[in-house]
Amino acid sequence: MLKDFISMIKNTFKNLDKTALHILKKGLKFCSILCIISILMLIIYQSTISPPFMFELGLSIFKLSSIFAIEFIICAIAIDTIKKQIV
Repeated sequence: MLKDFISMIKNTFKNLDKTALHILKKGLKFCSILCIISILMLIIYQSTISPPFMFELGLSIFKLSSIFAIEFIICAIAIDTIKKQIV
């Protein structure tokens, strides 16, 4: 059952439209950059004496980048599905 689900996900990403795949890749790169920035902020907070808002800001940016990554994946699949139904 798990293998079927994983193969279905792989097939979905293999069959994505070129524009949806391009947007997905650019979006995930953007989310990765945000995630790296947030991790650097959290490392700076941990290694130095920083105000508490530095921790909250780093954690908030990390959450935001994770949510954006999931949104890009879901929207790419949804747009591809809608395009294939229209055509």
